[in-house]
Amino acid sequence: MRHQSQDRLRYDCQLQWTYVARANPTCTRGKATLSTPSELTSAFANAGDTAARREALTGLIKTKQLHKAASDDSFRRGLEEFARFIAVAETDTERLLNVAALQHAAASAPALRPDVESLLGDVLSGPLTGLHKLPEVQDRLYAARSWRVAPNAWRAEDLAMAAAHEESGEAVRKECVAGTIELAGVIEGALGCLRTALSTVTFNTKKPGDSLGRRLNRLLSAVTDAVSSSHKPVGQGVGRELGRLLGRGFRATGRPVTHSVRTGVVDEVAALTHAIVRADYSLGGNGDTYEGVSVVSEWFTAHEWLDVCSSSETISRVRHDVQKALVLLAGAGKIDNRLREALGTLAGSRDNADQICRTIATDHPGIPDHVRDWLAGVSGRVQSASVVESRDRSIDEVLAELLIAMTRLTRAADVVQTDVTPEVSIVLPQQAQALSRLTGLAEAMASKLSLAIKWRALRLRGTVGQEVEFSPVEHQFDTGVPPSRRVRLLSPLVERISEDGVPRVVLKAAVEPIADEREPTAETPD
Repeated sequence: MRHQSQDRLRYDCQLQWTYVARANPTCTRGKATLSTPSELTSAFANAGDTAARREALTGLIKTKQLHKAASDDSFRRGLEEFARFIAVAETDTERLLNVAALQHAAASAPALRPDVESLLGDVLSGPLTGLHKLPEVQDRLYAARSWRVAPNAWRAEDLAMAAAHEESGEAVRKECVAGTIELAGVIEGALGCLRTALSTVTFNTKKPGDSLGRRLNRLLSAVTDAVSSSHKPVGQGVGRELGRLLGRGFRATGRPVTHSVRTGVVDEVAALTHAIVRADYSLGGNGDTYEGVSVVSEWFTAHEWLDVCSSSETISRVRHDVQKALVLLAGAGKIDNRLREALGTLAGSRDNADQICRTIATDHPGIPDHVRDWLAGVSGRVQSASVVESRDRSIDEVLAELLIAMTRLTRAADVVQTDVTPEVSIVLPQQAQALSRLTGLAEAMASKLSLAIKWRALRLRGTVGQEVEFSPVEHQFDTGVPPSRRVRLLSPLVERISEDGVPRVVLKAAVEPIADEREPTAETPD
């Protein structure tokens, strides 16, 4: 009877899988053989290399015998030794495969989960990179989940890279996006990481813009799900960051050609924008929040975009967000031209937006007169101080951005004039004349712009490369990374000197963290 039971157990194992018993001295390396659970447990505990241990562990999982092996002392010792090998793995791929195997074991046998999490927390210290290069979807998924166990072993940039390069595993992509948001600390920063990662993705297809559009759809869908469930702050510049992701992402491939791909991107952008407003309702009244929709609207003709806005439910939800924000602002006696422009985009045309605004003015009798006139498009009345202030603020912001751009342009023109033009004039005299005209035009534009800057009392403060203490009032991170105490200016700050002599920030300075900075840590006693 005992022999019959053993034969039956061996027969069951034969039906479930074929195992390469590297640690079994009776087998030739690479030769397929059949192994019992006890043999697999012994192989895992005594194998001479991590690959053999990993195969034995996979075998126990496939034969559903892992929960029994977990109570074996030799298996526990093998588990500890296997974890220690992770820290000294020769390649990133080997490390990730071992991490994935342990995570798979923890998911298959819940009793092992505390031990696996403790072991991974102890041995994982350096960054895990190259996740997207693992060939198997299952390995990528289990390895990605380790950021929850050992977050110090991951960087937001690496998880964003894996999310952007993921082709077929949507569960992997969602896990990587969730980790990117968690490690970045703010949704705005996570979008910055994803923008950088997406720029490294290439498509060898006839329509690379369509291929990128489909990849972006899945990526934005994962971000929307993560935003809806995450408790991380959204960030005041999240709308602009989404606009940059869309605007810069298609520079190399061109815009999607297929209409359905373009409308798919519109739906995902609108869904993410709606999720952002729900996560931080204060952003609903900020016109910059809707910049992503504004960017994709340029992919269509006026007639096409009107049809998209009329048929898209997600666009309709975002349009209602803007309408609610306008009602709240109007009730508070405030106006916002950028928010009205966003409504024009989401309504499909300016005429449709004007009709919505007139309806708001009619349906809400408590709105102050000057705001009602603004909503209804009534002209001829004396503008109130708040209307003038809102208009001037918008003008100052546009002039500030032009000032930064013109500063960079004149600096480049000076380089061309002093270094490039003399050399070109020797070889190609006609081209040198064209360069001289170009630099002269830049100087003329800068001169005209300086008059407007002077009239509005705007000025630059700070120089590119200057290291200063970070101030959230004056500085804004442009690379999607968490703030640090010391930062380096990427662009100067633009401020306006008011009539009372007090400066007011018009455009924050773009900054980056100083790479060599390290937060002080407590010394561990010997």
